Amino acid sequence: MIRTFTLLACLTACAATNAPPSAPPAPPAAPPIAPADAAVQAAAPDASPDVAAPPDAAPPADASVTDASSTADGGAAAGARMYRGRSEDEWIRRMREQPVVRVVERFQSTLYVWHLDLGDGIEISFQPEQVNLETFWRREVASWHLARLLGITNRAPPTVSRRIPVAALGRTARNVELVVDRRGMVVGSASAWVPTVAHVNMHLAPARRVWSRWVNPEHPLPEDPRERERARQVAEVLVFDYLAANYDRWNCCNIGADENGDLVFRDNDAGWAPRVINNLGSPGVTRRVPRYLYESMQRATPEALRASIAQDPEGARGHLIPDAAYVGYETRRQAMLASLRRMIARHGEAAVLAWP
Repeated sequence: MIRTFTLLACLTACAATNAPPSAPPAPPAAPPIAPADAAVQAAAPDASPDVAAPPDAAPPADASVTDASSTADGGAAAGARMYRGRSEDEWIRRMREQPVVRVVERFQSTLYVWHLDLGDGIEISFQPEQVNLETFWRREVASWHLARLLGITNRAPPTVSRRIPVAALGRTARNVELVVDRRGMVVGSASAWVPTVAHVNMHLAPARRVWSRWVNPEHPLPEDPRERERARQVAEVLVFDYLAANYDRWNCCNIGADENGDLVFRDNDAGWAPRVINNLGSPGVTRRVPRYLYESMQRATPEALRASIAQDPEGARGHLIPDAAYVGYETRRQAMLASLRRMIARHGEAAVLAWP
């Protein structure tokens, strides 16, 4: 039985370089991990003392999955998918298991997001379930599984569902309409924190004119290696967003770059709405993609996506996205593949599948 508490905190201003993504307005493969540590405490002002997490707060871990790409001492196994110096599986495990050490700050746009420190170098962006905004965190989790299934690496922060005691948010949770269960726990999405996200203004018309040529095989790729890499990342995010029907990317805040100048695919909670994803949209949004992405799209069936999402602790309990979203996803996947096949027939593989 779930009840709603009205909970608040003082609003902190977002820094341009590390503010978490602004959540969109209402719209027109991670392994299962062990339960969170029993004692979770926030060092934020007025935080409650240790609060015990219930034994059924999360499904049990599946060691056969979590050990697949990490070693016993926490190091990455050969061939493991990496993100900011750690394997994705290590990120998922530690974001799921480690207790909250302190609340760094809280941000607000359409909904509230917390920057939490879990200690030992692990910081997360936590988007809890909020009244009338219950689907947003679920979409974040589903989107990361899509990125993983497509083989997109180092762009989308690893994301997993997590339950934490609402008391761990301390006074920053006051007057925020969080959905809190009878055990005092709140569920949401935990994503690896990206310390630097700089504005790159790629949503503005001058930049759009440049990168739209990059993803069109009628035009040559840029010769500069840095621009060529940026072009590849643009093609990746266009495919990623089209398949998930994420309509809230191209604005000031949701297409930024990290400290290395690489694009960051965050704020992925605007996709998967059935009334949006079941409209075909523009499958030709990009006409040039990396070869690996063209091949992985052919394998990323709705069944494969369901299986990946089901490995998330909350995904294993039920639907993170509605069945109708999978129908729209498959329609879009087939439409984009057909569009790319036409481009290959017209321009040749070398021009269309322009990166490995």
